[in-house]
Amino acid sequence: MKKLQAAMEYLMTYGWAILIIALALGVLYSLGVLNPSRLKPVMCILPAPFNCQIQTFDTAGNLTITLSQGSGQTITINRIACIENSLLNSTGLPAADNYWSPDPLLVLPPPKLKYYNVPIASGGSYNFVVACYIRNNSNPANANASKYSGPISSTFAGTLVINYSIGNTMAPPFYFTVGTITTQVNTPYP
Repeated sequence: MKKLQAAMEYLMTYGWAILIIALALGVLYSLGVLNPSRLKPVMCILPAPFNCQIQTFDTAGNLTITLSQGSGQTITINRIACIENSLLNSTGLPAADNYWSPDPLLVLPPPKLKYYNVPIASGGSYNFVVACYIRNNSNPANANASKYSGPISSTFAGTLVINYSIGNTMAPPFYFTVGTITTQVNTPYP
C-alpha cells in the first residue's frame, strides 16, 4: 500500500508541474511571444557609403527610412525602389518594365515610383517614404507588381534599389546601389 501511495504522490507532483508548464506555454503562445514571424529582425543593409534605418512600415506598404551617406561629397538621390526579390532581373536591378528605367531622365515615372531629386551632403541624412511592391501574377497589366499590403506584425523581405548621382543635381553618370531590407508592419494606415 505504501508503494502505491508513493507512486501516486510522485505522479501528482510531476503532473502539477507539467500542467503549470503547459499553461505558461499556452499563455505565451496566445500573447504572440512564440510567433516565429515576430522573431524576424528588422534590418536595412546597404553597401558603403550609404546607411539606412527603418522608421516605420505601415499596412499600405509605405516604408519610411532614414538614408544617410558618408562618401565625402554630396550625393543626389534620384529614385528608390522597394521590391520583392522576385521582381529583380538577372543584373540584380528591378526588371525593365513600366515602373523602373535605369536612366531616370528618360521616362516620367508612373505613380509607383516618384523622383526624389534630393541632395544629401556627406554626413547628412534624409527621411524618404518609399512604396514597397510584390509580385502580382493575377494582374499582368500591372507589370506583375502590386503595392504590398498586410496586417500589423506581417513581414516584408526584399530589396532596396537606389539610383543616385554624384553632386547636387540629377545628372549623368547614374549609379545604383542595392541593399536588403526586412521589416514588419508596425504602423496602421490612417
